[in-house]
Amino acid sequence: MGALAITGGPKTFTGVMATPWPIADQHDLDGLLAVAAQDVRGKNGPAAARFERRFAAYNGVKHCILCANGTVSIELILRGLGIGRGDEVIIPPYTFIATVSSIIFAGATPVFADVEPDTCNLSAASAREKITPRTKAIMPVYVGGRPADLDALAALADQAGVHLIGDAAQAVGSAWRGKGIGSFGVAASFSCQNSKNLTCGEGGIITTDDDTLAETIRAILGGGIGANGLYSHIGANHNITEWQASILDTQLDGLDEQIAKRMENAAYLDSLLEPMPCVSPLAADKRITRNTYHLYILRIHEDQLDGVSRDCFVRALQAEGVGISAAYAPLYDFPCLTNRYVEGAIGGKIDAAPDTPAADRLSRHETAWLYHSVLLNDRQAIQSIADAIHKVYAHLDELK
Repeated sequence: MGALAITGGPKTFTGVMATPWPIADQHDLDGLLAVAAQDVRGKNGPAAARFERRFAAYNGVKHCILCANGTVSIELILRGLGIGRGDEVIIPPYTFIATVSSIIFAGATPVFADVEPDTCNLSAASAREKITPRTKAIMPVYVGGRPADLDALAALADQAGVHLIGDAAQAVGSAWRGKGIGSFGVAASFSCQNSKNLTCGEGGIITTDDDTLAETIRAILGGGIGANGLYSHIGANHNITEWQASILDTQLDGLDEQIAKRMENAAYLDSLLEPMPCVSPLAADKRITRNTYHLYILRIHEDQLDGVSRDCFVRALQAEGVGISAAYAPLYDFPCLTNRYVEGAIGGKIDAAPDTPAADRLSRHETAWLYHSVLLNDRQAIQSIADAIHKVYAHLDELK
């Protein structure tokens, strides 16, 4: 029997590390009862209108539009901007597959640019190298809730004359230089899927200051009928119900308090990890004034593990009771990107072997993450994460 739990020793943490999610209470139930008492329970009722007003103000934008999920929200933005077949959209490969699938559904071609090794977010320098005459948009993903370098990316988009679209699926509540993340670029897309920090089970949110774009998206969601009363767009009924809108509205009331606790616990964990040579948090950036921490991402340094791999180190931490997971596989690994459906949908092929060494290394060898509800636990649970990392690092011989 060894000292590590994975080799038969005692666990570092034996409790429940992740706070049960989502959190619901009487406030949410009262909202649902109000929907039951009203006439409209489908789309575009008073609960949806109330949430859209509140969330637009929360992000400092003119328009907020609810829709079915965080995949169609991106597709709707692209369709609203007229981006489709023959057009290119630059994205990072270090993200969830919905980022790329939404572009394919719109008929456009995703182009992979590399990420910054210390942030996991889209590199403006790499994105610049990928711009061609066919480029119509740059779409950074705010991985784990952390905003990308919006100063550099906004400047690049302006210089290139292309749209900046924010994939903020994981970043509801985050802020850059004190401004809501939904206020950057021509539009931003949020996900309200069950795991997200603001959830109604499934749902999506679009924010924009562009009046024409907002009008077009609402027309598409309304069946395609434009202001002239004619079918001026190909419509899509990607709406959510009043039940879902009500849940979002009541859940929004507790969002800032939850973000504050996550940020406090993340800073505490940062301080605990600082002296450890085998791991490090992502780089600090004072321009990020609020990070919703959908994921707490840390880098595991294999060169400090005496031959032990990232994946083996993660498995050992899991055995110690730490709720940690290895990170995204790079999107270009997935066979669905090179099948006949994709080629037919976009009228060409995707470069599935891009020169993105940072994303490749982060995906395969470095990054792992903690789910956001871990950061809603108490200090003892956070301390146990650092204790487990120290324990596993001190007994690398058992893993080898």
